Order: sequence, then C-alpha cells, then structure tokens
Amino acid sequence: MRIKGQAFVLLFSLAFPLLLGAAPREITFKGEIWQVKSSDSKIAPGPNYWSDADDQVWVDTEGMHLTIKRKYGRWQCSEVNTKGITGYGTYTFVVDSSFATYDPNVVAGFFTWDSQKEEANREIDIEFAAWGQSTGTRGQFVVQPYTTDDRIVTFDPQMQGTYSTHRIVWTPDTIIFSSYHGEVNPDEQASKLNLMQQWQFTGKPPSSGNAHFRINLWLFQGKKPLAPASLTIKSFSFQQWEG
Repeated sequence: MRIKGQAFVLLFSLAFPLLLGAAPREITFKGEIWQVKSSDSKIAPGPNYWSDADDQVWVDTEGMHLTIKRKYGRWQCSEVNTKGITGYGTYTFVVDSSFATYDPNVVAGFFTWDSQKEEANREIDIEFAAWGQSTGTRGQFVVQPYTTDDRIVTFDPQMQGTYSTHRIVWTPDTIIFSSYHGEVNPDEQASKLNLMQQWQFTGKPPSSGNAHFRINLWLFQGKKPLAPASLTIKSFSFQQWEG
C-alpha cells in the first residue's frame, strides 16, 4: 500500500498541472516579467500555432527575440505579454527588424490588450504588415474598434537600417503614437529628425481596465510565408501615468 500510495501521489502531481492548465513560461526583460503564449491548436490572431520553446522566444545580450519558424511540419508564431497590468502610461520600445523585407503574410504587433471584452479589449496597436498584399509592408496606428477612418493612420515605414523606436502615450484624455527610424530618445528634440509618423487620437480613449502590453509576430490568416521571420526587441520601458 505504501508503494501504491507513493505512486498515486507521483501520478497526481504530474497530472495536476494538466488538469488546471499549465502555467505559461515566463522570461524577464528590461525589468518586466513576460509570459510566453503557447498553443497546440490554431488560435487568434491568424489563427496560428504558437510556441513558447526556448529556440523560438528567448532573451540574450542582444534583446528579446520573437520568431516565426517551421517546426514539426507546421509554422509556429510567437507572442509575449507583460505579466503585470500596465494600463495608462508611456510605452517606449526599440526594435531591430527589417519591416520592409517582411513576407507579405508576416505581421509584427505591439499593443495593449485586456482579456475583458469591454471597449474592444482596450486594444491600442502599432502594427507593421502587408496583410497578404504584394504592395509592401505598411505601418499603422490603431485605436480599436477600427470602425471608422478616424481610428487608424497608416504610413510607409521609411527606415534607415533595421532599428526603429516607437512610443505610445495613453492617458484618460488622449493617445499619442510615434514611430522613428533608428534608436532615439523621443524626449530629445533631435529625435524629430528621425520621425516616420506621429498621430494624436482625437476620440475618447478607452479606460485603462486591466490592460497588459503584448508583442507578437504572426501570420496573416495563418498563411505560410516563404521563409522564417524574426523580431528583436532591443529595449522596453513603461512609465505609469500618475495623473
């Protein structure tokens, strides 16, 4: 009985996480704990398969890396989200990725998201994609729901090299988006020389709710690309709005 009891405890301890749903893998980058998305079935966005494998999402001295890779006979995408709630504040991040050379089906997204559906999940996006078209990658700033043209601005990401800097300022009164080529400090006047696009949303911003910040690299409509893709986040900072 003693052996059987020990065996039962061992089996239960192995099965218990599966019954509850395994906790997401976590990585640390720039003072934030990030949770890595994983799914063995196709889910949104896309829908796509999502991998949390060490060789698909990782942090090293170069930054936080997200990839799209073909493994086990299928294309797998990457997404991370801050474990902690962020909400109102200033999000600033530097990216190393050649958006202009993306496959037409590759999408890079940087956005706020609340799992609660109110106010369109409080989704505020900076995205780079061609959305399956052969016309080339476009940048876009979006305040969801995208129901009218005054909730989106698109632009040509004319970059010099592969580095770019991006900022979202989200307060109860306004949302300001900025994208720059190169690695710059948006607080410095000289950064304006590198400005690709800036937009101030004039509508009513969503409330902060329980929004987190997410970054993903995925395939439009789950369509396969011609080659793997990668995205490196060189730096990330979040400054809470204090009102």
